[in-house]
Amino acid sequence: MSTSDWQKIAAEKRDSVLGLIPEEWRIPPLPSAEQQRDVTGNYVHQYLSEREVTITETDAVGIVEKTSSGTWSSVEVAKAFCHRAAIAHQLVWSHAQAN
Repeated sequence: MSTSDWQKIAAEKRDSVLGLIPEEWRIPPLPSAEQQRDVTGNYVHQYLSEREVTITETDAVGIVEKTSSGTWSSVEVAKAFCHRAAIAHQLVWSHAQAN
């Protein structure tokens, strides 16, 4: 397999993964890696609701407590983590495109 073959396959796979991300979770074009060196913390928070940040930054024990008490539904927790993962995929993809 030549270098261009695997690069084409990799690009197709990245595009297929991005195509599965719901439209409302898509993020606009990102600054380059040089312009935005840290995409954690406040940077990623801008794409999540306050509740999603709270959920995804709670430890496993806290999540069990909140879901057991009915404060959070399991669907809400799963969606929050999926949303954060979708953002991570886009950030990784964006930085891979730059290199």
